[in-house]
Amino acid sequence: MASIQKKTVKGIDYWYLIELKRVNGKPKTFVLDYFGNTKAMTKHFLDILSNKNRTIKSFSHGDSHALMLMAKKIGIEEILDAAFKNKKSHGIKRSTSLILAAIHRVCRPGSKSEFAEWFKDTTLPQELSIKPEIMTSQHFWEQMDNITEEELRNAEDAITGKILNMYHLNLDKVALDYTNYFTYVSTDNESSTLAKRGRNKQKRYDLKQCSLAIITTKESGLPLFSHVYAGNINDQTEFREYTKLLKERLPDQSLEEITLVFDGGSNTKENLNSLTMHYICSFSLSYCKELYDINIEDYGEAGVNNKMVRCHRIQKKIWGRERTCLLTFSGKLYGGQKKELNAGIAEAENELKELNDKLNNERSRIDKSENGLKSRIKKILNRRHISDIIQTEIKENKITYKINDTKKEEIMHKYFGKKLTITDRDEWETEKILKTYYEQDAIEKIFRGTKNTDHFSMQPIYHWQDQKIRVHIFICLLGLTLATVLQKELQDKGIAVSKDRLIGTLSQIRECWISDNDFDMENKSIKINKKLEYMDEQQENIWGIIESI
Repeated sequence: MASIQKKTVKGIDYWYLIELKRVNGKPKTFVLDYFGNTKAMTKHFLDILSNKNRTIKSFSHGDSHALMLMAKKIGIEEILDAAFKNKKSHGIKRSTSLILAAIHRVCRPGSKSEFAEWFKDTTLPQELSIKPEIMTSQHFWEQMDNITEEELRNAEDAITGKILNMYHLNLDKVALDYTNYFTYVSTDNESSTLAKRGRNKQKRYDLKQCSLAIITTKESGLPLFSHVYAGNINDQTEFREYTKLLKERLPDQSLEEITLVFDGGSNTKENLNSLTMHYICSFSLSYCKELYDINIEDYGEAGVNNKMVRCHRIQKKIWGRERTCLLTFSGKLYGGQKKELNAGIAEAENELKELNDKLNNERSRIDKSENGLKSRIKKILNRRHISDIIQTEIKENKITYKINDTKKEEIMHKYFGKKLTITDRDEWETEKILKTYYEQDAIEKIFRGTKNTDHFSMQPIYHWQDQKIRVHIFICLLGLTLATVLQKELQDKGIAVSKDRLIGTLSQIRECWISDNDFDMENKSIKINKKLEYMDEQQENIWGIIESI
């Protein structure tokens, strides 16, 4: 039962609707509504008496409540309590603060200073008996402090182990990929070993970045093992380090049973030959150009995910070992490469025209000798395939050129649209190899999701200490893990929906606090009923499953 409380400020009475709850055995006051001064409060209750009921407040409920349910079901709080040193801030355990930060990253990504504003609009403060105003950026800074890289790894391993024991998730096929995230670490800050300049995938070359390697399940994209490393280390170098760590973190899983799927950017002779687990990966045709000579008409077809893929399978020795090679043809890739080639031809033509204009200009100081012109032409045509397609000739201080369309068609037919996938899974059927490799896009979708602004985003990263950056990424991946397991719960009960759409749907489910006309004047109390707003059919189906968790 809620009650009315008066607070007098400078002789003026202000009225609040409050509710008392016990937190750790001590009573705490929570403000449910503010009525204003006495005149305003009188109007409020006249409205209540003249109407059967009145909505006092409406709170965001669906997404935050469902994710908190998953955290409780998995036992995240207990796992974090065991992994990290005991710590409280404002009476709140470290584990609780980190779970709430993870849910925030899923529902409404933003900085820690924006947390309280989001938090107070949800039902979580009442569920957990936490006052929103104490959840400041300083609170989270303190709760994130003194957590070591080893403790984060132990916590992640414990969470992964618990989920694998609770749900039927296959580890026979896992995906590895890398990405990087720009940070706001100052250029002058040399203390961070993680934030470094590098080839940023979001093209923010003006900012320092940190990098992330992650292993996920192939089926659901569940994050299993992550590794944060410096932003100036390339994928090939990190591959060697991460596969060593992976061996240590899979003590109960035979590496011989696992098939690792990864992109060709990790490929070196040493990396590929040092693998102790099965693999499927893309491979550059530039290392075996003779495969381009296999005519596209000689390709067969393989059915993959209800689509027919043109494919040619052969055995070939690559870097000293026999490997199963699958050459595939993609019309989409062919179209993109053709467009790129045409753009290159157009650009070369424009540069040749500009060169002719300079030759006709008496004031031009360019080298007009034959050798000088040949050098310039060579530089202009120094693009892949362009020098074979554009034929030039120097006559009387003028450059003439023409496009060899026959040669252009030959090049496109031979080189364009072809990709090579290799594996040591010689016993697998072609369809199974391709299907397993194509599922690699699940981890790419995860990375795209962690860079958007709607849900799951790891950005912005304002932390400037390595320790805080590692904890921040752990928090973000924890949120993604909770959402993935929630998605798994629904999928097992027949509802297939993407994580992004699931959170978007749940975010629209709100809880209303409704007062009725049973106002107790003597005790200054009022009865509050809590009800969910109207839900459509999809929301009702999803919510019905969540309530059973």
